[in-house]
Amino acid sequence: IAASPSFIILSGDSIRHGVDMLYTAGQFHEGSESRNDNEVEMAANSEYHTDAMKAVGDILNYLAILFTQTFPGVEIIVSLGNNDVVPDYYLQLRDEISEDSGMLSVIYSALSNIVSTEEKSTFLRGGYYSRVLPDGLTLLSINTVLYCPVFLPEPSNADDPGEQFHWIRAMLTNIRERGNSQAIIVGHVPPANSLINASTLVGNFRRTQLWKEKYINVYFEIIREFDDVIVGQLFGHLHSDEFRVGVGKSAIPSAISTPLLLAGSLTPLHGNNPSFRKVFYGNDTGDGNKYRLLDYESHRYPISDSNAGEWSKLYTFSDTYSTVSEEIKAEGLSANVFRSILQSMKDKGGKPSPILQSFLSLVRSGSDGDVESSRADDNCDAECRAEWLCTLSGTSTANQYNECLSQERGSGWYVISLVATVLAIALFITTKRFTRRRRKRDQYDSIEGNVEMEQ
Repeated sequence: IAASPSFIILSGDSIRHGVDMLYTAGQFHEGSESRNDNEVEMAANSEYHTDAMKAVGDILNYLAILFTQTFPGVEIIVSLGNNDVVPDYYLQLRDEISEDSGMLSVIYSALSNIVSTEEKSTFLRGGYYSRVLPDGLTLLSINTVLYCPVFLPEPSNADDPGEQFHWIRAMLTNIRERGNSQAIIVGHVPPANSLINASTLVGNFRRTQLWKEKYINVYFEIIREFDDVIVGQLFGHLHSDEFRVGVGKSAIPSAISTPLLLAGSLTPLHGNNPSFRKVFYGNDTGDGNKYRLLDYESHRYPISDSNAGEWSKLYTFSDTYSTVSEEIKAEGLSANVFRSILQSMKDKGGKPSPILQSFLSLVRSGSDGDVESSRADDNCDAECRAEWLCTLSGTSTANQYNECLSQERGSGWYVISLVATVLAIALFITTKRFTRRRRKRDQYDSIEGNVEMEQ
């Protein structure tokens, strides 16, 4: 499929959910979202935490060896996911960087044949680093776990955990001043909302905000300021083939030229087929120092149909969205292209758009399992379609999402939604008296695949 890629991105969550569950004999529920804050702190400070982190290190080290031996000489960039730490979403940051930086030292040692000594200091500070490729392109691997609503423990610098935002600004400033490079930002959890079919087992994750709002705002302030040097933003986490693009008053500024591209996953944990992307980039603008993402292929391993047992190409972006083929030829995978696609996903004459239907058939990498296992919107009605449009249009906070829905569906729906929300809150308050406090579920757990890049 891609024997000699220019580089490979592993977008995080190489570890199973709740590794510490292997050591607790059922003492805690699997995954941090099923625990309250006290339980998470207990797990993080328990006698088995060292053994659980060692298991994480062993798995990551095996993965690093596997990829470096399979792709010798190829640049490999890995990002941390919420399941790459124990407990999930828990990562202790040290105010002083040293050889013993706790959990990050364990992870760095495991990945030391991928993350170099030059990249060590920032990795130990906050789990992030940069890599300059031979062609001058710079990859910024950021640690998105720090911005998740359920991240613990509270860092000493809550405005800029691990000083990562300061570092991103400094790196992009340096890239701009050099004048001969551009950047791709890669990470695990996207600064966005997610949408899951409410009829499935994970309905509580419906319309969830994946980053804290204050971090979403800072991130996109940086992206807008340095839009001229950013080629792409690549994330994972959701196990689904999606995108986010700024429209109107969404958190993602409509002025930025790159969308958020969300790749599927190698694990079929949420009913999706295992998949990865092969992304093409180049400098066909005539300026030798100006790159852009041109196109991509989605490859899957079908486990839910008669073709099970063989990797194959599922689709090519430019072929699937051929209605904007001229824009793709002119601009590649630009935000303008995705805004045009989003516009074409709206109903025409009260009938569903075939473009949206095509998107929904691919969102789980072609999985044709039942709704409960595949979590696909097989029968996406008008309400479902409006939700998808508002999700894809860059609404990264609950307020923005609800405002978008009120515009898509009209004031009548909004009143009904508001009443339903009030009733839900009342039910929650009543129920809370009889159940133990659970942590707010603000995102998925996931095990992400890799994104392959080929020039």
